[in-house]
Amino acid sequence: MAKMFHTTHWSLLAAATLDGEASGREALAALCRDYRPAVLSHVRRRGFGPEEAEDITQEFFLALLNSRAWQRADRARGRFRTFLLGMVEHVIAHRKERAGALKRGGGPSPVSLDDLLEKGGEPPAAREEETVRAFDRQWAVNMVSRALEAVTEEWAAQGRAREMTALRGFLPGGAAGLTYEEVGQELGLSAPAVKSAIHRLRQRFRAELRAAVARTVDAPHEIDDELRYLRRVLEQRST
Repeated sequence: MAKMFHTTHWSLLAAATLDGEASGREALAALCRDYRPAVLSHVRRRGFGPEEAEDITQEFFLALLNSRAWQRADRARGRFRTFLLGMVEHVIAHRKERAGALKRGGGPSPVSLDDLLEKGGEPPAAREEETVRAFDRQWAVNMVSRALEAVTEEWAAQGRAREMTALRGFLPGGAAGLTYEEVGQELGLSAPAVKSAIHRLRQRFRAELRAAVARTVDAPHEIDDELRYLRRVLEQRST
């Protein structure tokens, strides 16, 4: 029997929205871990203060859980993140409409993500290049952080927390500041042994990052393209 591909965020979303029991809650928790920082950062960029941005982010994920919009989304049109960004923009638009209604004396209305695709897809703001790029950049930062956290926990469980701390600077985004020889003196290792340890650490980090990214795509052949895209957006400066 052929080995099945990793569970993707499309299938996680399906589980979260169709199953209100433990598996559904776990699926939603996984989505929140991977995308909450990007969603919150996007809402803040849209001009909301910290507390209101937190409320909108929470409202978004609750609305997502109650939605069936994903069933009508066309996966061929773009990345899962593009779909989510459109959903976030819908929640923001509804929030503003609701605020206006309250000022006019109207009552609050529940947000419905199912209306979005009926209206023709994501709002225009969700298709602005810099908006998408900023959202993707925050997603990429979170993917790297998640991979680093997983490797750190793994090495700590192996009793190698001190070694991990000393070698952390040699991973992408780190600032080593020390030579192999200096790290070797700190850890009681030779310079070649330090180099070998760094190589193994980088391999584990890349494997964890690849696994994290694999959950965001629909097929194995898309992983390498997504990893290249991740590196590219991380190299870009925010404007």
